Amino acid sequence: MKRITTFAVVLLTFACMQKQPDGTYRVTNDTSDAAKRAHDNAAKSGDQINKATEDLGKSDAVQKMKNGSVELGRGVKEGVGQIAEKAGAGLQKAGKKAQDEVKKTDTAQTARH
Repeated sequence: MKRITTFAVVLLTFACMQKQPDGTYRVTNDTSDAAKRAHDNAAKSGDQINKATEDLGKSDAVQKMKNGSVELGRGVKEGVGQIAEKAGAGLQKAGKKAQDEVKKTDTAQTARH
């Protein structure tokens, strides 16, 4: 595939060249004009794509999606905070229970001695 592409480029290059009176070969103006037109068309297409992208970014649907993702982020953050609070409360209860059990066993052991 690479060989075919290379051969095609070389063939097109030689096909577009004309022998000059001084014996050198130069590319004809048709190719230069075609390249210029292709460049201008590419630039115009790029500008159209940029404008379409900007217009899409300003659309209501995209703004709603953006706002929705912000709200989703806030909801997740709030939910994680609530879970952390509940986990903290549960850990406090477990810690308190463990301390109470240690105190009960300490008082029970001191009473036996």
